[in-house]
Order: sequence, then structure tokens, then C-alpha cells
Amino acid sequence: MNPVILIGCFTPLVIIFIVMKFAVWVSAVNTENSYVKKEPLRKRGPFVADAYADVDEEEEEYGDRTDYR
Repeated sequence: MNPVILIGCFTPLVIIFIVMKFAVWVSAVNTENSYVKKEPLRKRGPFVADAYADVDEEEEEYGDRTDYR
């Protein structure tokens, strides 16, 4: 089989693959750009005053008397 014929048969597949990769890349870049443009305008909050506070401090199952450390 002649290598020129083989290259000629696979060239359309390679071109289609490259065009699809380029289209996906452009789409991802546009999606990321639109997300980044909207990010500063996004509403934030409400924030918790103390995120690491023990919210059930009074309702602990074990107290100091039963702490067996």
C-alpha cells in the first residue's frame, strides 16, 4: 500500500480531531471568561459570626465529671 494513500485517508480524521479540540478549547475559554466577569458582581453573605463555635455547648452528652482522660 502506498504511504501517500494511507496519509490521504487519515488526514480528514486528523483535521476533524484538531478542529474539535480547538472548538472545545474556545468554548471553555469563553465559559471561563464569562464566569470571571460575573464573579465580582456576585452577592455574598450572610456570613456566620463564629464559624468554629461549639453550637451545642450546653447540650454536651458528657461533662467534666465523666471525662475519663
